[in-house]
Amino acid sequence: MANRIRNITGAIIHQLWTDGGPDKAALAALRSSSNLLNRNATTIWPLMLANLEEGDLSATGQPTYAEKAVYTALRCFALCQHGNDDLTYAPAGKDKEGKTLFAALQQLRQDDATSTAIDRRVQIVLGNSNFESTINAIYHLVTILKGRFPHEEIDFAQLGQDFYFFQLNSEMARQICLKWGQQYYRISKDKDNQKGEK
Repeated sequence: MANRIRNITGAIIHQLWTDGGPDKAALAALRSSSNLLNRNATTIWPLMLANLEEGDLSATGQPTYAEKAVYTALRCFALCQHGNDDLTYAPAGKDKEGKTLFAALQQLRQDDATSTAIDRRVQIVLGNSNFESTINAIYHLVTILKGRFPHEEIDFAQLGQDFYFFQLNSEMARQICLKWGQQYYRISKDKDNQKGEK
């Protein structure tokens, strides 16, 4: 269960990126539809629903936590991927090239001209436990990140896993927000050493 949504999201991203190129129609549909029930989102349903396990699928037409989590992570990927010829997804972790979304957003804090505004936007996410409000704010942050660092490789699969746990209950939402805050505010030892050398 722990990495199931992450694995599913990663598999779908790789299917969206076939033969070294993107599925432009599916990515455009993801960018133009704010949620899974949007008419444009039907383009992505066959790929997404085929990859989810039966227990993750809605029996009532009301999207499940898994469906919403995977869809939201895929939409973040599509927003970041737009206009890029190189894949903007890569797993994060030790000896991996990708970064978590909030570790990537940390780069925006380095610019004194934008750090206050970015901190305010991130605070809105971290102080929120409403999923719809949170993802709306994250969509904006992804767009800002893409504008400044268009080729950044983000672990959108992990983001999907985080979205899933965020929805389970208010305690899990707060734990995910703490995790994101740790990724965003953490100062690496390399940066501390560089500041000390100046």
